Amino acid sequence: MGKSQLTQIILRILFLTINGIIIFYTYTKGLIANSVGFSLIFVFQIFLFIDFLKKLFADIEKSIDCLLNNDYSNTISKEKRETPLFNKTALLLEKHRKLSLQTTSETLIFSNIIESLTIGVLILRKDPEDTIDVFQINKAFIDFLKIPKFYNWNLLKNRIGNLSEFISEWKHLKHTISLKVNNKEEDFFFKSSVTQTNEDQYLVITLETIQQLINKKEKEAWYKLMNVMSHEIINTITPISSLAENLEDLIQDEVDEETLEELSTGLKIIKKRSKHLTSFVDTYRKLAELPLPNKQKLNLVSLVDNTLNLFNKEFQSKNIKLDKFTNVNNEIYADKEQIEQVIINLISNALHALEGIDTPVITIEIDVNKANKPYLRVKDNGIGISEEIKDNIFVPYFTTRKDGSGIGLTLSKSIIEAHNSIIQFKSKPGNTVFTVTFIN
Repeated sequence: MGKSQLTQIILRILFLTINGIIIFYTYTKGLIANSVGFSLIFVFQIFLFIDFLKKLFADIEKSIDCLLNNDYSNTISKEKRETPLFNKTALLLEKHRKLSLQTTSETLIFSNIIESLTIGVLILRKDPEDTIDVFQINKAFIDFLKIPKFYNWNLLKNRIGNLSEFISEWKHLKHTISLKVNNKEEDFFFKSSVTQTNEDQYLVITLETIQQLINKKEKEAWYKLMNVMSHEIINTITPISSLAENLEDLIQDEVDEETLEELSTGLKIIKKRSKHLTSFVDTYRKLAELPLPNKQKLNLVSLVDNTLNLFNKEFQSKNIKLDKFTNVNNEIYADKEQIEQVIINLISNALHALEGIDTPVITIEIDVNKANKPYLRVKDNGIGISEEIKDNIFVPYFTTRKDGSGIGLTLSKSIIEAHNSIIQFKSKPGNTVFTVTFIN
């Protein structure tokens, strides 16, 4: 508050005080007419004082209303800003105006990023009264489902079919689901996550077509493949190159029995490394030339039972408990031999993980998920897969076993993807789960 306003307030209060004293004095002396006159003046002074205060704080009150309603059109004149109170009010208003512009810009950038994504994104907001509204929805989402862009949740949920059932759970989920688009079933990879703010909850839903998911994984696989091949080829060529130089030096000298022995040893090493490189390339060729699946109608429970019979002796000798849960007799369309190979690889990996475990258990589960897709789940209570190697377990030649080839899971993944299906895993010490979901 400026000095002039403060001086006026002090003077007005002083005049009111003096007038009050005069009223009291005239009244006690019996001067009723004078007392009434000064009382009227006192009332008029109070009215003027209140009007002065209203005018004094009118701009401040208006600025506060602007802040409450996110309206930044109000401005305070330069003359008034010379007063400290008005100046601070103007600075506060300006600061909030800039913050509002920044928030608007960030929201616009966020919306543009969401809109440019090739995966479908839907963000829902739930307030403390459990009222749900659409916070964000991008073009890819509505294009996938061939629906209008609704921002009203009640309208939207009536157009997205059984997807609304997964959304209604309002929790972290990952599923392969089938949705009816233009009277045709299409498969998507569905993922949801929940974020809590001070008052509201947000559910972030993403949709990817199975083809998008496969393309992404293929790109990642190529990078990993190049790394593995480069590493393996360099490890083979380096000793061959070094030995070749040494042998060349030996040939230039006089050849004696000791030199011949060194030549023989060097040639054997070159031959061994060459065979290893040939085997390495041949394995990749086999993976690349995996035959197309010869699909036929199969009973998944029977197929698993027949494959498990191959491991009965090993289960008994290693005292491994086998738990099996089959709620329904699921039928799938698949290549019998290829799926058998996948089951063998998963069981073999589980057996390896159980080495050194006191009470080893393998659990087999066969059922259908919420999208009515059959799945096979192989679980063990072994040592688990460490975080450092989780990204590499499907990479060819990557293995933690001394006697492992490093292509079992790679081959399994190739087979499952050739069936347009999905293989996933989760692992922590004491609980590793591989799940194969059959889409078709």
